[in-house]
Amino acid sequence: MTDLTGNESPENPQISVIVVTWNCAEMMADCLHSLYQNAGDITYEVIVIDNASADNTVSVLKQRFPEVKVTANKENLGFAKANNQGMKQALAPLICLLNPDTLVQQPDTLLKIQQQMDVAPEIGAAGCRLTFPDGRHQVGDAGGMPTLFAVTVHAFFINKLFPTKVHGLFLQDGSIASPYGRVAWVCGACTILRQEIFQQTGGFDESYFLYGEDVEWGSRMTAAGIYVAYLPDISIVHLQGGTQKGKDLPSTRWIDGVAKLFFEHNRGRHWYLFRAILSTGFLLRFIIYSLTLNASRGREMLNYSQHIWKLRRLDKAS
Repeated sequence: MTDLTGNESPENPQISVIVVTWNCAEMMADCLHSLYQNAGDITYEVIVIDNASADNTVSVLKQRFPEVKVTANKENLGFAKANNQGMKQALAPLICLLNPDTLVQQPDTLLKIQQQMDVAPEIGAAGCRLTFPDGRHQVGDAGGMPTLFAVTVHAFFINKLFPTKVHGLFLQDGSIASPYGRVAWVCGACTILRQEIFQQTGGFDESYFLYGEDVEWGSRMTAAGIYVAYLPDISIVHLQGGTQKGKDLPSTRWIDGVAKLFFEHNRGRHWYLFRAILSTGFLLRFIIYSLTLNASRGREMLNYSQHIWKLRRLDKAS
């Protein structure tokens, strides 16, 4: 690990922004530029943890963003461990985890986050509304505890039919009223938390290398009585999966993270029901996309369905 700390970071920031990178120099640069343009009148520091990128990420940071605190890992430690590294360096009372494949386009975003956390001291951690570049809501920005009920209502579209009455594993747009409401977890692409919450919980579970760690951490916070909130009035663009494109990672990797989370949260109970229900849910989506002539999306859903059906219990996986 090499520390390449810049010299212009503020001494008493109000928010510490943590960005974990891996081979996404230009995407990261776009993210940081958007942050600087739309942070608002607030003092903040930016900490970048680079997971042994083989591109020019570190040199781009040194040349274009000398004020950023940079830690260059000598190996890829994964999303969870690298974010924990960054949070240990954070100086501010508020921490904002931000993916490099995000764009901060709403004016005064960090200021609005800080103001909301100030007027609602009961909130320990929070997340905002994530959108695609065209403004559509991105499913997966928050959700409920990984129970069999939550999986079922997601698989069979029940929470989509009754978004304000039934919350599933993934939150539906419009189901949380302004200015905020309680959820079990928020997406790691943009997570805000108080410094003391990190100290209390220890951060992400580092046994999750990539995917599922945000749901696990939020569910652990919720189980400990910490108020996890969703802020529907604050939006950030998330280029979902942007940091993984062209890197030969299986598209089903996120499902493995969800399966690990469900298995551990439920202590192995309901495993076969979980597998059958979620597999059937994706099979239904395959049929729907096929009928609407969206063949590529349909094949993706079929791939998910088949992958889930073949999963083995974690205690028998070896």
